[in-house]
Amino acid sequence: MVKEVFLGVRFLVSLYFLLLSLNLEPPSRSTLIVTTALYFSFGLLSYLKYEKVKFLNRFVDVVFLPPMVFLSQDPKALTSLIPLIVVHANRNTLSAGILLGAGVVLSAYILAKEPLWLFSTLIILTASFLSAMIPDFLSVIKKERDSVNKLRTSYRKLLGDFARWERDRKELDALKFLLDGSTQSQSVEDFLKIVKDRFNVRRIHLVPKRSIDDYTPLMDREKGLLSVPVKLEEGSAVVIFEMESPFQLNDEVIVSSLERAGRMVSLYVAGFEGGPSLGRAINIG
Repeated sequence: MVKEVFLGVRFLVSLYFLLLSLNLEPPSRSTLIVTTALYFSFGLLSYLKYEKVKFLNRFVDVVFLPPMVFLSQDPKALTSLIPLIVVHANRNTLSAGILLGAGVVLSAYILAKEPLWLFSTLIILTASFLSAMIPDFLSVIKKERDSVNKLRTSYRKLLGDFARWERDRKELDALKFLLDGSTQSQSVEDFLKIVKDRFNVRRIHLVPKRSIDDYTPLMDREKGLLSVPVKLEEGSAVVIFEMESPFQLNDEVIVSSLERAGRMVSLYVAGFEGGPSLGRAINIG
């Protein structure tokens, strides 16, 4: 709709100068009418051939409008520069700046004997140029703010993805370690020793049980204990990991790895001897 806006504004400005020409003497009136007709004709050509004559759209106002204001010799005609300054400011700062400069020169010439009107006109011309620039500034600021918000969102998502990737990598490394350790260890004691050293566990207790109702692992965060019930071929057992620090239980990778290690005890122990004591507990550390 840019070209429609330019055409509409130029039509109204041309109509304005045609009405002003009615108050002029015949020679000046004819000159102003012809200049205004040429101005609107070139403006119409710019509308019809917008893509081919973009340069014409940029400078037709600069070429015709200042002479039209000069020919009218009417101080009020200076206000005709305002709408063209506004429509050019957002798209062509050079044309808007030239029109503003022409307005300053014409104001100084036409209103030389009226300083109050001169400064008032200069203020309003300058204000029109600045006011037209504000939407661009706001648009740039909004785009920058949106870009920053998108970057923050992407950065948080990237951090979340990285954290998940790092957790998966640690779990995979721990699982590989447990599998390798289970194949290399000759006994349950050897296996529990390498688990103790790898995960910084203070002590490990393997306690035989006749039966266990619930095989859900339990944590005692105050004492730093992780109890993993294990189902054996003959009976059950509980593997108790005594951590160096209770804060280690906050690490999900360590907890899940120790739970796997506890259940892998069944690879080495089929069961415990019968009797009242059900055999002896195995202590590592």
